[in-house]
Amino acid sequence: MTPDENKGINVLSLFDGISCAKLALEKAGIKINKYYSSEIDKSALKIQNHHYGNDPNFIQLGDVRNVDGFELADEIDLVVFGSPCTNLSSINPVDRRGLEGTESKLFYEALRILKTIYTFQPFTKKLYFLMENVASMRTVDRDKITAELKYIFEDKLQLVKIDSALVAPAHRRRFYWTNIPNISIPEQMGLNYSDILENGFVDREKANVLLSGNVTLTNGIFRHFKMNIGNIIYKDKDFAELSIEEKLLKYPKILEQSGYKGKSRGIDDELEFHNGCYRHPSIKEYSRMMTIPDDYIDGVSGVSRTEKQKTLGLAFTVDVVSHLFQGLKASQ
Repeated sequence: MTPDENKGINVLSLFDGISCAKLALEKAGIKINKYYSSEIDKSALKIQNHHYGNDPNFIQLGDVRNVDGFELADEIDLVVFGSPCTNLSSINPVDRRGLEGTESKLFYEALRILKTIYTFQPFTKKLYFLMENVASMRTVDRDKITAELKYIFEDKLQLVKIDSALVAPAHRRRFYWTNIPNISIPEQMGLNYSDILENGFVDREKANVLLSGNVTLTNGIFRHFKMNIGNIIYKDKDFAELSIEEKLLKYPKILEQSGYKGKSRGIDDELEFHNGCYRHPSIKEYSRMMTIPDDYIDGVSGVSRTEKQKTLGLAFTVDVVSHLFQGLKASQ
């Protein structure tokens, strides 16, 4: 089958989150006939329903553990998934059991479904897949994943490592496993952190990896530099241009003068510098880091700002995945 503009494809997206695979396919110009989404996060489902709740070809399947690959084998042309990285990522010092961890072992559920569809698909069909996960996983886990997928797809399997910073204003180093032909590393687009700001200034070309949480607005600047995590935007250009040492020396006085003590509730104005020095990125800015349209998340009601950021932190970088999907156009 050729998934061209006329025929279209049927897609199964596991751990679908906010359906970035759908956004990436649309951006790649690939027609979608049916889109099957497996997701259980309540906030992600609210975002899905906001956009696709009235679309009869957007079909929610619920928990990945209940998905029957045999029932879908006749239909599916493409399987996409980014199984949980919780126990694989180097950012988790508490439980890094890899593929044996409580959440990351769900990879084997995706593998079960993928094997079943591949085994029972009609002889006339060609099954493609794309898997994404953190590049900071241990070599032993990367090799286990590769071995399991190679058992199915043999010499058609490809593994590439891509930092989203090539096409996005933020770093996001990921492994991508696929059998989509003619894949390549995207070319550098030159999009920087400063290019996506609604106001304020930054001290680096690219934002850090977007996580599901951020550093605090009280003493978070120290953790930001010590661990190189979180993303902050400065109020003043002169402060942004100071050295790290100077920033850390000057910040406590600025915080004291601001009178900011921290708030138990969310901040209404995302663009205000409540501590007198820096703020978190807005939801629109976070979306831009992931090359997701501005209002795709920001315009959804009934989901808190914290939950919106969490869903973005677990998403695909749309433009990277869209680039990889280009190979589907010429596939046979």
